[in-house]
Amino acid sequence: MAFFSRDYEVFLLLAAPAAAPLWDAAQWMPFAASLDGLMAQASARGKPGVRSHQYNPKGKPISFGRLDWDDKSHAKWTHTPETRDARFMSLEAWAPTWTICEKGDQAPDVFLALANESLLGRADKPLQFGQRLVCAIATDMGPEAAAALRHALTQLAAQQDAVVFAHTQRQWGSASPYGGFTDAIQDMLIGGLFQQDDPHAQPLDAATFREPWTRLGN
Repeated sequence: MAFFSRDYEVFLLLAAPAAAPLWDAAQWMPFAASLDGLMAQASARGKPGVRSHQYNPKGKPISFGRLDWDDKSHAKWTHTPETRDARFMSLEAWAPTWTICEKGDQAPDVFLALANESLLGRADKPLQFGQRLVCAIATDMGPEAAAALRHALTQLAAQQDAVVFAHTQRQWGSASPYGGFTDAIQDMLIGGLFQQDDPHAQPLDAATFREPWTRLGN
């Protein structure tokens, strides 16, 4: 099986503009704990890895060093009252880590990506949603694993008063005529979710998205 052809259950959550940031430690820690079982299951191939893009108040990138999926690493990058001057842009979590996926030529068992909408060219502009979150789990992990992820995200969607909570099924990517693949799940968060028009300037309906999504619970 080609790297890109693995099948996934994919979930999208767009949080209300006033929702508490998921990168705040008080929000992230309970959510991460709800996914610990899935991450442990995925660890059969190797440890999960996390990377986060953030900037200090002067606009310089912050280096966190190696980040794993554990409380010690979560505490490094999440925000507390003492660290909220940091500007969070995005986060990715791969289970197993991307280096293991590349070496084994197999896409991840579980993937998660989170972005701060206000830093995606939307500073000081009206927002329909303040955060975007994409989570994906390989279908060969089994229906119970997919159900566990959906349950955790359903609880999060309620907490964040999600304006969109939706699901789709797709492969990790699509074959490219030039070799390799394109349109990967890892590229959906930034540049792969919406049509070219500004999603904050139009209704969040089917025409806004690049691919079909089925709304869940709202």
